[in-house]
Amino acid sequence: METRVEPSALWGRIGAIAIPLGVILLVAATAVHPSREDVMNHTAVFTEYAETDAWIAIHFTQWVAALVFFGGLVALYYAITSKRERPGVLARFGLAAVVLTAAAITTLQAVDGIALKWAVDAWVAAPAEQEPAALSAAMGLRWSEYALQSYSNILLGLTLIFFGLAIAYGYAYARWPGWLAAASGIAWIVHGLMVSYVGLFDSAPRLVALVLLATWAFVMAFQMWPRSHGRTIRSTAPTGPATV
Repeated sequence: METRVEPSALWGRIGAIAIPLGVILLVAATAVHPSREDVMNHTAVFTEYAETDAWIAIHFTQWVAALVFFGGLVALYYAITSKRERPGVLARFGLAAVVLTAAAITTLQAVDGIALKWAVDAWVAAPAEQEPAALSAAMGLRWSEYALQSYSNILLGLTLIFFGLAIAYGYAYARWPGWLAAASGIAWIVHGLMVSYVGLFDSAPRLVALVLLATWAFVMAFQMWPRSHGRTIRSTAPTGPATV
């Protein structure tokens, strides 16, 4: 007799681990991110970045955290579609948005985590006559970061909205957490639009988005983890005729 786990239960376990783990890693990396200076005071904040030896490692950790979280969303997609849910089309849009968001955040972390660090280090070490040009190069990367932050937040918001609606209109899990995800997605979009006009700052929509996202992540971890170890498919190989 062969026993195997249902695909939806397997994907549920993966998602139940990856989604909250991604949030935990992101919070841990962000907690040690240098943030003493006003983020819009560029000369002060660039000096702070140049003095931070762990800058690249912190941003690699943030990137890994995002990929783990997105991996959890991919598992959620398969957990939903393996049950042949009615709103599977919403989950498919969510999966496409995950790919776009992962690409945008990867680019963001490359610019912010590596290119900007090299630029501010070069600015701090530049001779006096070369400082204006070095600062201009760093500012160009900073403005690129604004653009990537804006689009990344908007794409993340769309991802959460699609998955939230797929949960809210489905029957695989409790529906109310889907509205948490959708509300977080709306808040991320609002913050992303604000960044494109204001720059980097801690807005009220961003705080709301983070709180709702963290709450949703842990609620979904509880929802996705199979309740019974007995949810398995059992198959018994047919036995041939007895011989004498």
